[in-house]
Amino acid sequence: MRPRGWVNAIVALSVVASTLVLPASGGASLNSLGAAPAAPAIASPGPVSSASYSPAVSFTALEYPVGFFNRIFNAWEPTDRWGPTASDTRTWFGAVTADAQSGDLSLTFAIEGQHDPSGYQFCETPTTCDYVNVRVTPEGLLYLHKEQRTTFQSGFFSDFPVRTVELSATDADTPLKVYREVLVTPPPVATGCEDYGEDNPDAFTCLFLRELLPSEAPTGVDESTLRASLPGLVQDAGNYSLVFSEEFDNAPPEPNAAGCIDGISTLDNDVWTYGDNCHSSRLDSRGEPCGTVANGALVLADSGFCPGAGLNSSNKLYAKYGYFEVKYTINRARWPAYANYNFILWGGKKQLFLLDRYGVEIEDWEDYLSNIAVEIDIFEWEVNGSQDVAHQYGNSNWAVRDADILPIRTVKWSYYCGRTHNPIVLNPKLPCRNSDTFTITRGVEWTPRGYRTFIKVHGWHDEMFVLHKDKIVIENKPTTALAPGDRWYKVNGSARDQYFELVDPDDPDTVLEQVAVSHVPAPLAMGAWGYLNRENHPYIRTRMKIDYIRVWQPDDHYSNMEPVYQ
Repeated sequence: MRPRGWVNAIVALSVVASTLVLPASGGASLNSLGAAPAAPAIASPGPVSSASYSPAVSFTALEYPVGFFNRIFNAWEPTDRWGPTASDTRTWFGAVTADAQSGDLSLTFAIEGQHDPSGYQFCETPTTCDYVNVRVTPEGLLYLHKEQRTTFQSGFFSDFPVRTVELSATDADTPLKVYREVLVTPPPVATGCEDYGEDNPDAFTCLFLRELLPSEAPTGVDESTLRASLPGLVQDAGNYSLVFSEEFDNAPPEPNAAGCIDGISTLDNDVWTYGDNCHSSRLDSRGEPCGTVANGALVLADSGFCPGAGLNSSNKLYAKYGYFEVKYTINRARWPAYANYNFILWGGKKQLFLLDRYGVEIEDWEDYLSNIAVEIDIFEWEVNGSQDVAHQYGNSNWAVRDADILPIRTVKWSYYCGRTHNPIVLNPKLPCRNSDTFTITRGVEWTPRGYRTFIKVHGWHDEMFVLHKDKIVIENKPTTALAPGDRWYKVNGSARDQYFELVDPDDPDTVLEQVAVSHVPAPLAMGAWGYLNRENHPYIRTRMKIDYIRVWQPDDHYSNMEPVYQ
């Protein structure tokens, strides 16, 4: 399930050529993001053109490539009021840097002008497009912006033209103002992709950040002990290596002046992207952040004041195949409105834009699953229904414009009490109370041939167990009913059999569900969001805590398994 109000997309945009500067004497090096206020510098009244001329300030980068994943700010989003932050790399694509030859100037940056090249547009539909502009924060973070069209925007970019943007740097204590044209360009070609043609589906696959998780175990982790607790995977557990581990055990930072602690800021920003969780837009009415890291866990929540919290590895760390395990705790304080807590592998609509760029035709499921990351929900707790859900979505949250491919998904509901009519019943005789707290370990093994889902409810089960196919619902929509909110239809009887395989025909624990088996790496994402208003839900009542995330992969990366396309 996608957090509301967020638009992720692929982009391309730079500084080159013309310069107007006011010179000054002295010499010092300055990074614009870390500049401290300085004594006034004396500048001459105009440009000088001599061989000995030394500019007061010069831009050190003349070209700024835009990464494949960048958020677009628009007038509807609350965060547009405060703009990108240095920690949240989803929201900006370049940090302006400058060299100062006249001491420690206190520079602020602005965009003086830019071109709107034909085709550089963000489109909600193939015929409904708006120009995207480059903006810069006073601190020098370059980001993308478009005007509001609807209250929920999603779509794709229609082209990758280079854009010329005129930047300026101003020192508040002097008459100094420096101009420079820069280029905003497409992302650079990834290493190893040199042999691919530009309009080749393989180029699309290679360029779209097809980065796997690290191949070595994290330092300080007792891998042998953890391996002993692995459930029954496709291969022997001894063949699996722990390639990624996030234990959320960082020491908390010092509180800010208001007493807020943004523990998420302690995470490795080479892996995770996140915002300033002590900003007013991410605090409830009591001043508590909707997201933090505390007491060895990631804590996510929602209220009517802070519209959810999130953490993801977009543009940094991607995974393809392996065993994903997460341990989490949720308390069931009831909400009359819907609230959602989740951990997913998710690529999203932003990939559809590349179909035109690289000539990828989507005509059947093989095309779709080879080129587009589907949504793999490892868990998704829906509070007002007291249910814990895992999905695999194929063409359900995203409209494929090139072909009418039947939207389909699997759903695994976990009701923890009092719901005898549902597919997974763990304790049907125990009624749910608002004070109930559940700790769950959930695992999903993603292979080229399908998925296997595991679950353990602590206090009720001694070990992880596999969900058999009779506990998994297959649903689809007719191709003529693609609008949001259209009803899903269950696939019943023998028609379900085509979506399952047993690795061992005599062992139901070896079941693989084969709906929407993605073959494209995807980032990790966690979030909390809901439809809560300020009057009835001013402060946080329900929190989700994630104790750890671990990813295991076999040494041969399932090279002996042929992929399937359902």
